[in-house]
Amino acid sequence: MDTYNFFHKPICNFHINKAIAYTLKNYTEPLTLEEMADYLGLNKCYFCQLFKRETGKTYSQFLNELRIEKSKELLENTNLSILDIALTVGYNNQNHYSMAFKKLTGTTPKNYKNRN
Repeated sequence: MDTYNFFHKPICNFHINKAIAYTLKNYTEPLTLEEMADYLGLNKCYFCQLFKRETGKTYSQFLNELRIEKSKELLENTNLSILDIALTVGYNNQNHYSMAFKKLTGTTPKNYKNRN
């Protein structure tokens, strides 16, 4: 998945590109702001400010959008249960996944799957 699907302009900052690349590769794992800031060698608050300034989104928004987009692919192309999809894309429970999915898409994962 290309970062251009998420951002309106190319990202030039080294740290943010590194964070995005790491997230694209590891979105299925538990990822926290603290861990990402440590990975980059940055203060957590500075990382949050830098990410928002460079991308127009918070890191959490980006991570949720990525996970939901990946889950939509699984809903469309597999017979996995909604719980399995939630776990596969990095959510630790189905309720949190379903709420995030509905917030971003306006529908539930079940309705999305049935529609396709």
